[in-house]
Amino acid sequence: MNFTAGKVAMIVVAMGVTLGGCASIDSVEDALNASDNADRHAGAARARADEAYGIGSDARAIGNNALSAAQRANEKADVTAGDLSRLEGRVSNLEDKARPHTKKKVRRHKTPAPAATDQPKPTNS
Repeated sequence: MNFTAGKVAMIVVAMGVTLGGCASIDSVEDALNASDNADRHAGAARARADEAYGIGSDARAIGNNALSAAQRANEKADVTAGDLSRLEGRVSNLEDKARPHTKKKVRRHKTPAPAATDQPKPTNS
């Protein structure tokens, strides 16, 4: 009997060690649920990241469109500034022509007046 009781004791100890390292069914289910939740959160995060990437791409396209519009406006402003300076010159010229100008005085050479012949010549005698 001693022999059988020893064997049973060893089997019980071996089973305890083996089952002690194993997880219970509840803990396995909890771990599976936690991993499923983490997977769902990761999927949602991925969806948000993809949406943010799309919004960023749209914003970049809008920014590029705004940049090209600003460059075109700058070119038009440069052309307009050149036209404006040319027109200012023309207006100034037309205003100058429209102002009354004083006539220039013409200088004529004065000729000596002829001696008067009506008066008698003085004589020294």
